[in-house]
Amino acid sequence: MDPGWQTVEIDGRRFAVRRVPGPLGPELAVLRPDSDDLRLRPWSLADHLAALDRHAFHDGTGPRLDPDGLAREVLARACPQPLADHAADELAPLALWWAAGADDEPPPTPPLRPWSSLARARALDACCEPTTGALRVGSYLHAMVTASSGGALDPHTLCGAAATAALDAVARVNAPADDLSHGPGSDELARTTLRLCRALGWTPAQVWSAAATEIDALLALLERVEAPPPLQPPPPRTPARPGGLASYPDAVIIQVGED
Repeated sequence: MDPGWQTVEIDGRRFAVRRVPGPLGPELAVLRPDSDDLRLRPWSLADHLAALDRHAFHDGTGPRLDPDGLAREVLARACPQPLADHAADELAPLALWWAAGADDEPPPTPPLRPWSSLARARALDACCEPTTGALRVGSYLHAMVTASSGGALDPHTLCGAAATAALDAVARVNAPADDLSHGPGSDELARTTLRLCRALGWTPAQVWSAAATEIDALLALLERVEAPPPLQPPPPRTPARPGGLASYPDAVIIQVGED
């Protein structure tokens, strides 16, 4: 092996790789004994989010990823011709390792803020398929990155470890305390807005500009205090006396009859 190559082990597989300069940034050259060398190009956050629209879905509990499909997208950018299935399967762990940052130290992430409840609701409306209700995960995360960074994070220039760290930081700052989501839709936004306005004396603008995590906390508190109290059994009834009213000791009996 020529100088400059190193061996990395991922998921029990070993690969000979080295960093080489490229027109868009550092690339990863992969030594392949039985074929031409392969170069993995920089994988930007924009690339990653676009791929998630095709290889990720939301099952109602959380996002789920098709790692094989994502790995093939990373490899497709490096190969003018599609790889054979066995070659793609062999290189898939390396492709995902490279896309996730290749164990590089990420740079600091700029200050972030939670996105507003209005921004979140609009993103849900915009990123859900109207016929199936399926959420385009990548587009939704793109909207979250833009809102939380105020445009300070450019998905097209963030690559590798920097992209992974930025996406993780944005997800953490917007993570709800509990799973209190109700699903997308303008009707749900209207009901939630009116409920909070009535409970807190707020205007809709105040509700929509509040942090989404704060809105979730307020809704959880309302659910707790507005829940109806448990039903209490009725008090026991006093049994009637056999002699009627006349049997009570303080009863005054007036008898009306003939002389």
